[in-house]
Amino acid sequence: MNFNKFMLFIVELLIVFIGIFTIFKLVNNLEIAVGLFSLSFGILAIIWTSMAVTSLSKGSSLRTYSISFLFCLVSILLFSIWNLLIKLFSFENYWIYPTYFFITVAYIIFVYTSYKIHKLGKEFGFSERATNIKKILK
Repeated sequence: MNFNKFMLFIVELLIVFIGIFTIFKLVNNLEIAVGLFSLSFGILAIIWTSMAVTSLSKGSSLRTYSISFLFCLVSILLFSIWNLLIKLFSFENYWIYPTYFFITVAYIIFVYTSYKIHKLGKEFGFSERATNIKKILK
């Protein structure tokens, strides 16, 4: 790593720590501060995943899985936002049910994507190759 990249990394790390400190300093309620903190990482994950999706070839399996991952992230982010709104505005009763919907959608997408990855592994025989590689390494 050259010096410029190292300095850029240090500046980025410093900005992250300043952001964390600011969130916890401005918000007196710890649960809401942690919610805002986790939302910032959720948004960052969506940004990076979107960038990854656009860089992958159209029609590729990896792009398809990345898009599924993106949908999961969006669903989890909606879950987090709704959960934060519940804490901020003291929602009760039926206002809590959308959280279950958002997290269930994320689980369903994870199950679907895991199944697709499992099928891909069987199709290309990755487990057989891994076994052969382990034998060679011993």
